Amino acid sequence: MNDLTERMERTRQAAEQLAREQDITLSLIIEDLSNGHSVQFNEAHTHSSASTIKTILLMAALEDEGVDFSLSDMIELSDENSVDFSVVTQMDEKIYSIHEYLQWMILESCNASTNVIIDLLGYDRINQVCRDLGMKETVVQRKMMDTEARARGQDNLTSARDMAILYKTIYHKQYFNPKACDKGIAILSRCRDRKLLRRFLPQELTFAHKSGGLDEVSHDVGIFFDPDVLVSAFTTSLAGEKMQIKREQTIGHIGRWLLKEEI
Repeated sequence: MNDLTERMERTRQAAEQLAREQDITLSLIIEDLSNGHSVQFNEAHTHSSASTIKTILLMAALEDEGVDFSLSDMIELSDENSVDFSVVTQMDEKIYSIHEYLQWMILESCNASTNVIIDLLGYDRINQVCRDLGMKETVVQRKMMDTEARARGQDNLTSARDMAILYKTIYHKQYFNPKACDKGIAILSRCRDRKLLRRFLPQELTFAHKSGGLDEVSHDVGIFFDPDVLVSAFTTSLAGEKMQIKREQTIGHIGRWLLKEEI
């Protein structure tokens, strides 16, 4: 058993215990992409996906480029898709390229950009990608910040296992064309959120990821490079600021336990 394998197992055990102590429902997958060895805990549990689904939209758009649209095509931001505090709403330029919407969707988790991309692709295409990849717990059925739809039980759902499937597909350049995978990794590596898996890591590790959060959920999933390790960490608990901090710190500890030897 190599050092990384040992750290993966220790991290799983410690994370499971911490989540139990904090009354957090944790789902976790850690996989060494160099050899396929993985550890899991509660990986098939269905969580509200929050912004982690944006990676599906990113890859579907990059895959479909050149079919029905070009990334340079300009799309007007409608009032319907505009969301308060979103980057493209704040910039107030009214019209942006598809490429820019995709970047803000990942870099700053821009919800208005996400809504534009959902309209561009359509729910049928988005969910077809999920079915094609065998993402059994994943469904996209509402736009960002549509609280009325969520109150009706119409939510976006996924699991740690499904998101691990998606990121491994991108990493191995399967299903999506190689150019789309390379571009996807490049954009995901620029995601600016440091509150979760990178929370307690002082060094600048390359990390292609997308986080997500709502009142009761905090998630982070992606691939660290050198060593190449996939981490899919999903947490759900009661809502509230104190529980949010506990969820974020729990995921932060997972990153540190796993990768502090790389500091």
